[in-house]
Amino acid sequence: MMEFTHEVSVHAVHKVHFVHALHKSCYIQLLFLVMTAIISAAPGAVAKEAPPSQTLDAAVKASISEDGGEAMRLETDGPPARWFLFFALVNTYPKLESERLIRKYFNPAMRMVAPGFDNVRTIGSLRDEHLLWPPHFGIGYVVSPKLALFLQAGYAAGTVRTKADDRSIFLVPLHTDFEIKRGATYLGLGVDYYPFDQPKRRAFHGIKDRLRNARPVLGLRFTETYATYEAKAKAGFSPFTHLLDLKLSDSWMVPSFNANVGVDIPVGKTDVLFLNAGYNFACDHKYDFDSSAFTVGWRHFFR
Repeated sequence: MMEFTHEVSVHAVHKVHFVHALHKSCYIQLLFLVMTAIISAAPGAVAKEAPPSQTLDAAVKASISEDGGEAMRLETDGPPARWFLFFALVNTYPKLESERLIRKYFNPAMRMVAPGFDNVRTIGSLRDEHLLWPPHFGIGYVVSPKLALFLQAGYAAGTVRTKADDRSIFLVPLHTDFEIKRGATYLGLGVDYYPFDQPKRRAFHGIKDRLRNARPVLGLRFTETYATYEAKAKAGFSPFTHLLDLKLSDSWMVPSFNANVGVDIPVGKTDVLFLNAGYNFACDHKYDFDSSAFTVGWRHFFR
């Protein structure tokens, strides 16, 4: 019992010393805080400190030195822009099988009368020479790193005219004037899927850096096209140059969808070059409007 009482007494003594030490420590800390406040309020103390702007600059410079500027970009640029505008050219190769009637009937008939007659040029001739590049433009929105949606529209029209005078079997020149015109106005929706996410948009150094950050993309396009067609054929012998005077015209609404695969190549913080190749499946008049297509375009992001 005495030993127990002794242990309690010793414990109480130690407790008293601990309380005194704690109070003393608090007094010292309070005195230190008061002295710090007095020194901070003293004249000239603010002048000795670096201005906040210099402190921020120093912090930014430190972040640049540590990670190559990534921290600065996160602080100053904010989240990546989601909205974008784009402009593209499509090198298209439509079937245009209806033009076979020209090659099958008109050209042979003219050659029977004038053996030196050359085939007339058509829109198909431009296609075979890789000269069909209808433009389109649009606006879109990045839903996620893997998905982008957009609205696109465009207009294209072209006329090919062939005029000739060839010696005929009647010993007088055969005068021919053939003209064909096609036009298309189109509006559609598109979706792009990025299996490995979209390329990062940042500052790049050289072509290799940009190509290393290129990303593949899979796309679908749903388009409504208003297509027009007009052909004029005139033939005769001088001075009767309009013995044959034929005019045909038509127009159609053609829904279609396009599936393609391509690549996005980042150019900078707000711009991307995109390329794709695909096939257009027309829901009507497939013999004319089914086509392969190769697209090159420029996408600009904004907030």
